[in-house]
Amino acid sequence: MLLATALLIVGLLLVVYSADRLVFAASILCRTFGIPPLIIGMTVVSIGTSLPEIIVSLAASLHEQRDLAVGTALGSNIINILLILGLAALVRPFTVHSDVLRRELPLMLLVSVVAGSVLYDGQLSRSDGIFLLFLAVLWLLFIVKLARQAERQGTDSLTREQLAELPRDGGLPVAFLWLGIALIIMQWPRGWWLITPRCWRITLPSAS
Repeated sequence: MLLATALLIVGLLLVVYSADRLVFAASILCRTFGIPPLIIGMTVVSIGTSLPEIIVSLAASLHEQRDLAVGTALGSNIINILLILGLAALVRPFTVHSDVLRRELPLMLLVSVVAGSVLYDGQLSRSDGIFLLFLAVLWLLFIVKLARQAERQGTDSLTREQLAELPRDGGLPVAFLWLGIALIIMQWPRGWWLITPRCWRITLPSAS
């Protein structure tokens, strides 16, 4: 139990670090090939913050631990909304000024309804997965459209924060170096085995 918990923590730290380096490398590559920084900030950075959950869910699915895959996706979003926003408001109340945020709130509600309807029957089929991925592509196109509009009209507060997170230096060698390090961490040893089996052993001690 203690060993499984320790390995779980180590695995999670490695996943978070590798995801951060992957975003760093992708940002440098995008800048090198002339992709506007605003689009990088609203796509690469946004997706990069969800990479740990994506990796854990994929690993859980590959290990046939489907409940863990679904729980990771739903639980992380619940925590992001309730715990993170709650703690932020508790520390210091704030006013949201971002136009992007106001446009995305209805979309978040719509996605929650869609996810609930897909999972309502207790089954997540391959066609359901294709449908959800199709919606994800539509969301990315929507974000890119917003980014282009923001470039013409001037960036808002949320976009400025995302742009501030982008790396300002480094070339292709640095990008490929960090990209390789991130992929090695994600795939070694035997990929993400440090995480999902340990989660399963912690939740179901009798199975270990």
